[in-house]
Amino acid sequence: MTINHLFLYVSSVRMPALQAFYKRILEPIGYTEMLRANEGLVGYGSDYPYFWLKALPENRTPMLTHIAFDAPSIHNKAVDAVHAIAIKEGGKDNGGPGIRVEMSRQPYYSAFVFDLEGNNIEAVCVKK
Repeated sequence: MTINHLFLYVSSVRMPALQAFYKRILEPIGYTEMLRANEGLVGYGSDYPYFWLKALPENRTPMLTHIAFDAPSIHNKAVDAVHAIAIKEGGKDNGGPGIRVEMSRQPYYSAFVFDLEGNNIEAVCVKK
């Protein structure tokens, strides 16, 4: 069983900035903006919108989360690019690109960044 799609609920105030942020950082892994239902709902993916941003009503506070995106396994360049673009777009470093020896599958190459709301975003490449 796999996950069909995931919604990240975000503050309505930050929604425009987060749309731009995710549009840029998801490019290296082949995701584009695929569907925009309105200014409060945007879907990103490669062949299907797997990842969604959904704006919460103004009086609601989003719950922070951790999301790991698979990156293509071409010399870890996609992981490096996601991290670099995220920092350039206003994200905060939470662990630069590198091998994570503590992970069960090896080699596990990943990078971590906090998005504009503080969600922990990971790009990961696991050689098969």
